[in-house]
Amino acid sequence: MYELLIVDDEEATLQGLASLQWEQLQISRVHCATSVRKAFDIVSACSIDVIVTDIRMPGRSGIDLIQEMNEQQREQQPKCILLSGYSEFTYAQAAIKARAIDYLLKPVHDEDLMKAVRQALAERLEEKKEQYVQEKSVEAIKTHLTHISESIFQPWLTGDKSDEALKIELHHYEINNRDDARAIPITVFRDDQKQEEDQLHERIQQELTASYILLQNERSTMYVLYPIHDREPLEFEVNVHRDISSLRKGLKKEFYQGVSIIIGEPILFWKQAKQILTGNKKAPIEEGIRDERLAKKVKEYIHASFLNQPTLQDVANELYLNPAYVSKRFKEETGETFTDYIHRLRMNRAVSLLADTNLKVSVISKELGYQNASYFIRVFKKEFNQTPHEFRKR
Repeated sequence: MYELLIVDDEEATLQGLASLQWEQLQISRVHCATSVRKAFDIVSACSIDVIVTDIRMPGRSGIDLIQEMNEQQREQQPKCILLSGYSEFTYAQAAIKARAIDYLLKPVHDEDLMKAVRQALAERLEEKKEQYVQEKSVEAIKTHLTHISESIFQPWLTGDKSDEALKIELHHYEINNRDDARAIPITVFRDDQKQEEDQLHERIQQELTASYILLQNERSTMYVLYPIHDREPLEFEVNVHRDISSLRKGLKKEFYQGVSIIIGEPILFWKQAKQILTGNKKAPIEEGIRDERLAKKVKEYIHASFLNQPTLQDVANELYLNPAYVSKRFKEETGETFTDYIHRLRMNRAVSLLADTNLKVSVISKELGYQNASYFIRVFKKEFNQTPHEFRKR
């Protein structure tokens, strides 16, 4: 069954059109509005399939109604039919630009209007069928994420698919397709070379494919983790370190022998991933393996346990080193103090939580490790020259 909205500032015309035998077209509800403002309220509250609207009304016009709905980019826009008592060509042009499916002159004959609405409903039905097929296709893909690297990414890696074509497919499947998308390479080392490689690969896929698409280098046990969902860079890094930490523990229990996983520095996916995955360029991960700087180990621990609010003492305990020595080396190698680094991560995380969640400021401050919300608010304002509440209202 369908729902119809009729918009006209003339009450008599409105009631006359509403009284037609719409049930013959399987229209179960007919809504009426005498202005564009009232029409918007109805469209927002109901699932409208077709709109029949007068063009000339006091205030905003029927074309304004259609154009604004188009700007809202709804998943399925109502089909629109415009009515006008004026036969000027400019109105017909405006109707075409507004993507109305028909333009009828008043006084409109009942049969002509019914025919136009019937055609609009036919188009609406086709759209719903297409949407259903697409949703089923997307659902099927999402339940088989382990095959996406072959069915979607592999042609791109071999040069048979362009960047833009891949981005369009990713958008279709509701997978992150940002131009500045980041990915993180990891390399897996087995202490026992006799371990079953296929079994290890399958275990890694099972653990990670809920959040990442795994793309494997064809000549090594190096993977690139591509985020399925669009995440703020810091949050993405924190999640990877957390998930890899969990994976390490699981693999150790399952394979008994040691399995080492080294996490590389983030890469810009569209600029670096293809060269890394096809073996034409050394991955940052390989440089990271040779790079045993203390700061790298400190950062890796901080990212893996960031949500537990690690302190300098925690890091020192993890590395079996003196806290003062860790602090000194970290500053020498990064040019940034440990405290400043933690502060920067907290502020980035605060921005992400304020922008992407509805969590109360008090809850966010607690998650970030601040003793009270008032202190967090002062720190945030000092950093960004606005309070968390002001930031959210932007």
